[in-house]
Parts: sequence; structure tokens; C-alpha cells
Amino acid sequence: MSTTPHPAPRPRSLRPGICVGIDLAGVPHRSTGIAILRQGRLSVLATAGDDAEILAYARQAGRWGTVAVNAPLTRPMGRCCLDDDCRCRTDPGTRSRQSERELARMGVPTLATAIIKVLARRGASIAAQLRAIGLEPLEVYPFATLRLLGLPASGKKTEAGRRRIHRALKPLVPGLRHPRATEHELDAVACALTASLWRQRRTRTVGHPEEGLMTIPDGTRAGQRRAAFHLPERRP
Repeated sequence: MSTTPHPAPRPRSLRPGICVGIDLAGVPHRSTGIAILRQGRLSVLATAGDDAEILAYARQAGRWGTVAVNAPLTRPMGRCCLDDDCRCRTDPGTRSRQSERELARMGVPTLATAIIKVLARRGASIAAQLRAIGLEPLEVYPFATLRLLGLPASGKKTEAGRRRIHRALKPLVPGLRHPRATEHELDAVACALTASLWRQRRTRTVGHPEEGLMTIPDGTRAGQRRAAFHLPERRP
């Protein structure tokens, strides 16, 4: 896992562009959700497996697109690795990153990076591979996106819960007509939506620049956020 956080990419345009959302699985044999928005409209909703398949979808973003990944892409500051038997586990002994602690203070629960180390290792690997093909990924968190937009964020393990989230996302994601979407695909849609909002400069970051930043929707109240995202596209 890289020891040096990469600077967050800057929006090149206020236009939606192509946004690829990746709900990364910790291991290749489990389902990774993929969602691709083109000019704000869902064009692809799929499931991927190994890294090569994920990168093939990511390449559809093109040179000017944006890729958002649901996984830790950096490790806690001061940690040289995430191994349980390494000295860095207790010295300095940090399990979580500042981004995760900030989310907790906002009432958005998440797991510490050191607890989901398998996913974090794959996240760092995927991020490095994306940078190798010229794509600087955003780290995002679908649960935070849904919660901060005032949308239902729980119940993804049940069919009723998934349908509820699907109905809530439909007004924000034209082309989303997949009531049987899996939890990973719905999370990927939330990732792609976050990337689209980022391109429109309607997001902010949590975390420490030297440790790694996470991109989340901006705003003060869920109702104001939801109304803002129905406004016509702002032009440069």
C-alpha cells in the first residue's frame, strides 16, 4: 500500500461528463458493483470480478472522466502497513483515519481502515492501477452519500430495502430502472452519483490531506441538498 497520499483531482468542468462508480469487493471472487453515468444518465450497471475487468470498465471514463471507488485507498497516518503482527499496530497504534473519525462525529458510522484491511489493500492496489492508466480516483462512501442526501441508507441486505433505496435514487439518477439491482450495484450508483456531484462542485472532503481524503456531498440540511441536485446544470 502506498505510503504517500496522492493529491485529490480537481474538477475540470462543471458538466457531468462520464463518471464510473466502483463498489469494490475485498477479493476478486466476490462481486464488485459497477455503474457508469454519461452526462448524468446511467448507461451501465454491472458486476465485475477481477482487477482486469474492473479496469476495463474504468477506462470508459476516458481522459476527462472521473472514477469513484468505495474502499479505503490509503492507510492511517503513521502506519507502515496493516499487518496485525507489525510494530506499527501499537506504535503509533492508529486503526482509523481522520476521515472515518470525522464521519463518526457527523453521525455517519463506518469501519476503521485497519478492521477492513483486506478491502483496504485491494483498494490501494486498484488506485495504483488506475493512476497507471491516467485516472486519479476519488475515495467515496456510498452509505455517507445516501445518508447525507437524506436518502434511505440501510436495509441493502433485503429485497425490500434495496427497492426502497432504488426508488430514492431514481429521481437523482436518470436511467436507473433496475428494481432488482444488487446491493453492490446500488452502492456503485451512489459512487457514480458522488463523482457527478464532485464534477459539479457540490461536494466537500473529510480527512487529512497527508493521510487521504474522502469525497462526500456538501450542504447543511438533507432537504436543501436534495432540492439543489434537481436544479438545472450550472454552466462555467
